[in-house]
Amino acid sequence: MDIVRNSKKKRINKNTLALAAIISVISAMSWSIFGSNNTDYIVDKETLLTAKVQQGELYISVRGTGLLVPKDIRWIATNVSGRVERILIKAGAQVKIGDLLLVLSNPQLEQSLEETRWELEALEAQTKAQQVDLESQLLDQEAAVINEKLNFERALLTFNAQQRLQEQGLTSVSKIRHEEVKIEVAQNKQRWELEIKRLAKTKESLIAQNKAYQAHLNRMRKILARAQTQVDNLNVLASMDSIVQAMPMELGQQVNIGTNLALLARNDEYIAELRVPEKMIQSVLLGQTVTIDTRHSKISGVIQRIDPAVINGSVQVDVELTGDLPKEARPDLTVDGIIDIARIANTLYVKRPMYAKASSASTVYQLDQENDIANQRQVNYGQISTQFIQIQSGLKAGDTIIVSDSSDWEQYQQIQIN
Repeated sequence: MDIVRNSKKKRINKNTLALAAIISVISAMSWSIFGSNNTDYIVDKETLLTAKVQQGELYISVRGTGLLVPKDIRWIATNVSGRVERILIKAGAQVKIGDLLLVLSNPQLEQSLEETRWELEALEAQTKAQQVDLESQLLDQEAAVINEKLNFERALLTFNAQQRLQEQGLTSVSKIRHEEVKIEVAQNKQRWELEIKRLAKTKESLIAQNKAYQAHLNRMRKILARAQTQVDNLNVLASMDSIVQAMPMELGQQVNIGTNLALLARNDEYIAELRVPEKMIQSVLLGQTVTIDTRHSKISGVIQRIDPAVINGSVQVDVELTGDLPKEARPDLTVDGIIDIARIANTLYVKRPMYAKASSASTVYQLDQENDIANQRQVNYGQISTQFIQIQSGLKAGDTIIVSDSSDWEQYQQIQIN
């Protein structure tokens, strides 16, 4: 019996050892599978960027880079053809309105101007002669009216004298002659009235013909003025106080109508053209204030236009400058712009982690007090600024998080910092 009991005890001991070995293996495998997700990943401290959560007023702004460009840019184009005879101004020169930039030559235009001037002189002389002739016709008609009036009055005088003699009973005037005089009076009166009507028509005709002659004369004067303008345009003048940005002409070059001769830009009025990242543009609105930094001076401005198109991941924003221009302001000067979006009082914020987006949820790694272990935390973001982002939940003031790229270990809930 004693021997039997000893054999059973040995079998129990062997089973216990085997079970313990199996449990050890399973524990090791479980730790390798699940425990490695906690602190198995080690990150070098020197490769990390960290930031501390702060509480206070958050100034929301968006930064963009761009250029100063003139507000008023004009190409001086020619409306006549010609050959470049002289170039008086080069690119970079400052000019005032009316300054001579270059001179073109066109002998055909000059000859046409001279011929048109001769035609006008001849037409003026012809118009003068026609006007004298019309005035002479008018005088003749006025004389005819006067003559018929006198005939009427003479006949009327005879008729009245005969009438009085007959009333006195004198028979020295026959009734037949008296009736003839009466008819003559009526005829002369009708002739007088007809000549008066002819005189009125003559005056109307004179006025109409004078208008026609003057219209023809004015047309020729306009033709001369246009020819004179074309010749004057051979002298190319500055259209405003400006700086010459480009002068692409060469001596002897033949230019046609519409050719751009010089590019002028006002040197006292500029706008800033900023490029704002596409992901930041949703916060930018018309009328927001902007501070333009030229590296030497700061200029205040207001957003006047936002381009509807996205080009190469950014949107163009035009800023009207409201502050005084500094002396270094010039076309194509590189500038930075800070757009004022909002000010949020008494809020949590932190330096913006890489890939963080406004009004979204994400995960960050929060460091413990010893700064040697970092654990994942779920965070809800609010508004975003150039450098900072608002924390709506998930962190508190004083927490330290990793803000550099954590995509290499994002599958680990916990990392060790060496």
